[in-house]
Formats: sequence, C-alpha cells, structure tokens
Amino acid sequence: MPYRAVVSAELAKLFNVLSHPVRIRIIEELKKEDLAVGTLKDILGITHSAVSQQLAVLRSHHLVVEMRQGRNVFYHLRKPELAQWIMQGVGFISPDTAEVEDLMSAIQNVKTVWGDETPQPKRKKRGA
Repeated sequence: MPYRAVVSAELAKLFNVLSHPVRIRIIEELKKEDLAVGTLKDILGITHSAVSQQLAVLRSHHLVVEMRQGRNVFYHLRKPELAQWIMQGVGFISPDTAEVEDLMSAIQNVKTVWGDETPQPKRKKRGA
C-alpha cells in the first residue's frame, strides 16, 4: 500500500518540523495574532536571526505565511488549527496523577528506610 508510506513520510516531515521548541513557541504565539520578527524576538527572548531562521523552516514547510505591510513583514499560521492540535499534544506529555502519587510515595518510603540525612564527611583526628 504505497499511499500509507507516502502519508507516513509526510507526517514524519511535519513532526520533524515541529520537533524544535522555538518553532512550537512561534506557532503558539502566532495563533493569537499576526506578528513581525521583532515582536517574536522580544516574546521569545532570542536573537532576530534565530527567529528568522526558525520562521524560514516553518515557511518552507508551508506552516506560516508572510504578509508585507509597507516595510513590515508579518507572519501568520496558514492553518491556525495547527496550534490547537499542538496544545492537544500536551495531554500526551502530562504525567498521570496516579504515577506521580506512586513516585512521591516511593520517595517518602525511601527517605524513611534510607534516612533523610546527608552523611557528614569524616574529620581527620589531630596528631594522627
């Protein structure tokens, strides 16, 4: 079934583009409004060239589109639902409450069994 291979390859390309934290942050910022590179630079706290490089990747994969208004270039999401889709992915990285509770219980048990104190370094005796 070659169509499965084609679709799988295209999805892998999309996931590869989304694999950079700055690109995810750009997508999430652009869901609110169209923004210029300078504004994104200030929001993200990275250099102008770093923002431009990440926008170039997003543009080359047709995820963002640029619009010129005079001397300014604004970027917007070609498909705004992409930002919503990414946020739905947060559920996959959120820890399960039961797992967190089990881990916290295990930590408390270990502290009880092993002791909660950090051993002090042994001091040399004088004159020895």
